[in-house]
Amino acid sequence: MCIRDRFSFDRDVLSVIVNPKLMNSNEISKDARDRAQKFIKSVEYPDALGAYTASHGFTVTRESVKKYIEERDGVPTNINNIYLTDGASDGVRTIFNLLLRGPQDGVMIPIPQYPLYSALIALLSGKPVPYYLDESKCWGLDMDNVEANYKKARDAGTNVRGIVIINPGNPTGQVMTKQNMEDIVKFCHKNSLAILADEVYQKNVYREKPFISFKKVVHNMSTPYNQVELISFHSTSKGVVGECGLRGGYMELDNIDPFVSEQILKLRSISLCSNTVGQVMTELMVNPPKAGVNSPEVVAKHQKEYDIVFGGLKKRSILLTDKLNSIPGLKTNNIEGALYAYPSIFLPERAIKAAKEKGLAPDAMYCVEALEECGLVLVPGSGCGQKEGTYHFRITNLIFDTEEFDQALEAFKKFNAKFFAKYS
Repeated sequence: MCIRDRFSFDRDVLSVIVNPKLMNSNEISKDARDRAQKFIKSVEYPDALGAYTASHGFTVTRESVKKYIEERDGVPTNINNIYLTDGASDGVRTIFNLLLRGPQDGVMIPIPQYPLYSALIALLSGKPVPYYLDESKCWGLDMDNVEANYKKARDAGTNVRGIVIINPGNPTGQVMTKQNMEDIVKFCHKNSLAILADEVYQKNVYREKPFISFKKVVHNMSTPYNQVELISFHSTSKGVVGECGLRGGYMELDNIDPFVSEQILKLRSISLCSNTVGQVMTELMVNPPKAGVNSPEVVAKHQKEYDIVFGGLKKRSILLTDKLNSIPGLKTNNIEGALYAYPSIFLPERAIKAAKEKGLAPDAMYCVEALEECGLVLVPGSGCGQKEGTYHFRITNLIFDTEEFDQALEAFKKFNAKFFAKYS
């Protein structure tokens, strides 16, 4: 697998801030050195990364996040409602610590889901309240299912306190419609639920359906729906930046009671602050080189690097959809966004029986055999959740070299044919 190059401007700015001796290096563009110098001056001490920050994070980064959100949504943003976090998961953990006080409390989570949510609920002794995405509607929301599962949990004595929305979807790769989002806002208002909007893939949108933030939807609705409690999460780990090891991100609070906001600050203060390198990376993610601010050469180079990464992801999302749908026994929806396909596997009965004899979920056995046969790493649907009697796997379009990716999918196609022949 080819490892993609990182954005030159981002890494140059980070290099200078980490090691200010590079401030006079001609190997680093003047634009990057100027940005690093501006950042160092804004935090008012020369060793910008070696000390704790305020628990909210660097003010200069939060100012850039504020501007990014306002330009994206056309909605005013309060900088005091922005917290810099170690990736999105750090912010989610903070909010779950407040929502889940014990086994009587629950949070609604989508099925299929990113397992962070079920794991945190288990860790905090809460109750997962699943709602099922509709595969027949490109993994869209089924509000009847949401309502029914909420009622079922309430009737069983669970105090449901919030709902997780992953948009674009992980592992399902769908982009939510505005109508679905408005339906969720109305549902949350009716039942006094907070919305936890996981929006880390907001830049990974490949087809005609656009990404719309929950903040924009909430604030553009009429009273009382524009007062629904909302916590939004973003991260440097995904998107086109893909700097997952640097652990940068932010969460934004909307319509949160001042007393609750005080408790969130107390919780964040326990960890002192998020890591400072991640805070710088967040600044670079939301404030990339721009025409009229940076030199044409730096802007053009950054745009070229961005287009190569995004263009590759988009091309491979289409390739992956087409290839999977050409393989007998598999069927997938279009990848609208994020970094994944989540195809159904129509497993033979003999395969299901063999898996049970081995003590494995049927789709897990399929994924293990795929790894052993062709070296492709897949995540079984049983790890993400799925309707009873269905089987899936998650596969990513992240591999940078499209030709190599095509070759890997051809090897996978041969594996699948052998697997079905073996168990048919």
